[in-house]
Amino acid sequence: MPLAEREREVLTTIIEAYVASAAPVGSRIVSKRSSLGLSAASIRNIMADLTEAGYLEQPHTSAGRVPTAKAFRLYLDSVMRVAPLGEEQMRRIRDNLTLAGLEIDEVLRQTSRLLSGLSLQVSVVIAPNPAGARFKRIDFSLLNPGLVMVILVLQGGLVRKRVIETTPDVTADDLVVCANYLNHLFTDRTLAEVRASIVREMEEARRSLNALCLRALTMARSAFEQERAPASEVIVDGTPNILAQPEFTDAEHMRELMRVLEERTILLDLLDKTVNELKTVIILGDESDQAALADLGVITAPYGTGTSTQGAIGLIGPLRMDYARLVPVVNYTAGALTRLLDRHY
Repeated sequence: MPLAEREREVLTTIIEAYVASAAPVGSRIVSKRSSLGLSAASIRNIMADLTEAGYLEQPHTSAGRVPTAKAFRLYLDSVMRVAPLGEEQMRRIRDNLTLAGLEIDEVLRQTSRLLSGLSLQVSVVIAPNPAGARFKRIDFSLLNPGLVMVILVLQGGLVRKRVIETTPDVTADDLVVCANYLNHLFTDRTLAEVRASIVREMEEARRSLNALCLRALTMARSAFEQERAPASEVIVDGTPNILAQPEFTDAEHMRELMRVLEERTILLDLLDKTVNELKTVIILGDESDQAALADLGVITAPYGTGTSTQGAIGLIGPLRMDYARLVPVVNYTAGALTRLLDRHY
């Protein structure tokens, strides 16, 4: 049942006071902050109705009330006005993400550090999953006789470097020819397609006695065997930020939160579900279907290259996060990261 106007205003006042103070909100505070002109007794009656309807709850040690996830959902969907991001913050984000030349992994770690610093919450970045990436380029560099550095570049900015062994007679010129051959052969194929193609092409090279092609394919096989599509990496930064919040002074609550942040699988599952939304998503409490996140809020946004979504960035904090301030931070950072990947990767 929709809330009456005065119920909505009382609830909004409580939410905004709670976001600012992290303390249960009493009727006297609501009376002072709202424009309704109601007595404290009338406000207490409204608060009792909101509690019965599931929008407020009363901590055992306080006469005040705190808003529930249901209350925050109503507030986010129909009341909250997103605060515009200031020019200084936008400049700081842009300046921190002008990192052309670094591998995508380091760019994403820098993004996570930036987000946690701007928000004072826990930041989470889901790196692109190599399983869905397409081959862009391979380069070889002769380190020592029989020892070669392989640089594998995938679309979306993923760069993988590894050292493989080959026969001692391979020269630097041989490596250039091998790289050109493989780049022509595999461009724009997925990793799975490349692996399957290597097997077929090696059989053909053996039949035709093409020693150079066989050598190139043998080195490629060694490189791709090490690139067995691990799960997407989860980059977490700012854990001390959330542990400093008053909601997490309980030891058991803190241990459960640390388990989630350290295991990472829950975070990966959660952000994976939002990657294809193509917009900023806010998940509140039990909406995550994860008991460990019942008292938390999550803000996520996808990033990618062109029209292709590569991963997601997000913030995790107490349910009372300042969403009006933080949603634009996540939005703009995701957009800046996408623009960076488009330009340089």
